[in-house]
Amino acid sequence: MMDIEIVKSEKNYVEIQVLGDDYGVAAAIKELLLDDKDVEFAAYRVDHPQIGKPILMVRTKEGNPISSIKYAIKKLRKQATDFKDAIKEAKKPKKS
Repeated sequence: MMDIEIVKSEKNYVEIQVLGDDYGVAAAIKELLLDDKDVEFAAYRVDHPQIGKPILMVRTKEGNPISSIKYAIKKLRKQATDFKDAIKEAKKPKKS
């Protein structure tokens, strides 16, 4: 299970610590946030490579950064579903 903790929250800026995961989810969300025209800055950091939890940082030009994160998560879910469907439809390799 994954939990989050809001570390810092301002009008157009938020820092969210991702608990229960390494940097994988934070990295995927960050990449999708960078495609959002309303997002000015998106990054994540891990303070310690072995025990640190990723902190996702998002600054928006306009709008609520939490809304931008939610939208990025919806896009990530869609990509995961599309990938899962593609795997189901993929042809098995021919045996040699």
